[in-house]
Amino acid sequence: MNNQLLEKLDTALGNKDMASMKQILRDVDMTTLTFLIDHLARGKRKTFSQIPPETQATLVLNLSEESKKSILPRLPNTAFARFLHFNYEDDAADILQELPKKRQTAILEKMKDDKRRKIEKLLNYDSQTAGGLMDLNFIVVGDDASFKEVAEKAGKYQHKEGIAPTVVVRKENGGILGYLPYKSLILNHQIKSVKNLVHALPLAGSDLDQKDVLVLAQDTRSEQIGVTDNNGQIIGIIQIQDLLRIAEEEATEDVYQFAGVDEDEDIFDPMIVKVKRRYLWLIINLGTAFLASIVVSHFEGTIEKMAILAAYMPIVAGLGGNAATQTLAVVVRGLAMEDIPWHAAKKIILRESAAGIIKGFLIGITAGSIAFIFGASMKLGLVLGSAMIINFFIAGLFGATVPFILKRFKIDPAVSSSIFVTAATDVFGFMTFLGLATIFLL
Repeated sequence: MNNQLLEKLDTALGNKDMASMKQILRDVDMTTLTFLIDHLARGKRKTFSQIPPETQATLVLNLSEESKKSILPRLPNTAFARFLHFNYEDDAADILQELPKKRQTAILEKMKDDKRRKIEKLLNYDSQTAGGLMDLNFIVVGDDASFKEVAEKAGKYQHKEGIAPTVVVRKENGGILGYLPYKSLILNHQIKSVKNLVHALPLAGSDLDQKDVLVLAQDTRSEQIGVTDNNGQIIGIIQIQDLLRIAEEEATEDVYQFAGVDEDEDIFDPMIVKVKRRYLWLIINLGTAFLASIVVSHFEGTIEKMAILAAYMPIVAGLGGNAATQTLAVVVRGLAMEDIPWHAAKKIILRESAAGIIKGFLIGITAGSIAFIFGASMKLGLVLGSAMIINFFIAGLFGATVPFILKRFKIDPAVSSSIFVTAATDVFGFMTFLGLATIFLL
């Protein structure tokens, strides 16, 4: 169905049939609308311009990075300002931060004063900090405030801004006591004072990195986090939905980096862009693969005399690589979340190496037994099992050590660890298997 609509939309674009375009775009939901623009091979900006600004405001948050790059830089400042009027200030700031400063200023000049001032305030913070994640939709009440006072103040705010505010409760000395969940207010509307309904509100400095904000949210299990300035005064609120979005982005970034893919790459990027962003790591990987091939070439005579060895070589190297990836995943995550202190590095490396030996012993016995069942000699089974024990030890050793080394040299372990560790398991896997075969089987 979506592909048929895409064909109709593309035809309307080609025929410059604006009426048909508007009809197609008006009759679809947001998910389909996003699909259509993301998959258009041409005319993304022109199509976007046919959509009402209130719909554009939501749509722009859902579009792929490639579509945004195709649309936003070429959109007139007036049209830009028109749809930003319908965005929450924190979302508007996130969108504007993708543009040059001069362009931001030009667009903001076309917005209403109150909206502009709020967005300008948010633009002062880095997008990947607590200040960049916060919204300004909150009110502050004293801890002796009555339910009626809170309800009136929240009602006035909602009437003016069109959104319910977070109610922050302040102590008599000016410190933050916590916040009031709306459910508590609704269920306890008969009470005179709201002091006993306060929930703890974790606080984060405005310059705290978003990764640390995620850790704080995870540790406190709070749905909201207050953001404070250098004087400890609350200046914004981070909502749980924004934290979930950041958690997804961080997870995606980690997966991309682990695979050697640029974090900005999008599924809808043009072919040439994908090639440019990936080929460098593949060249590095090619170099490490040649190391393994050089090792194999030194045992050419052994393989010629026992061709059966070639059938078992991928097993040794492949399982060693998988074991290394398991270790890498744990260590890299620990370093990224700052759960691993430097003084614990030696202990972790020794533990992972020992675990590698044990896993290698278990898998080696299994592999050797299976090889024997399928007709291999007892000696070949022992060589295969022994090689796997050694390679699993290498997997644990390098899988735990390489991330620490890269971190020490200020290189992100998630970006390149897998290439070097896989090279180690390939080289040592082939070397030990073929070396042991040369010694004991020829």
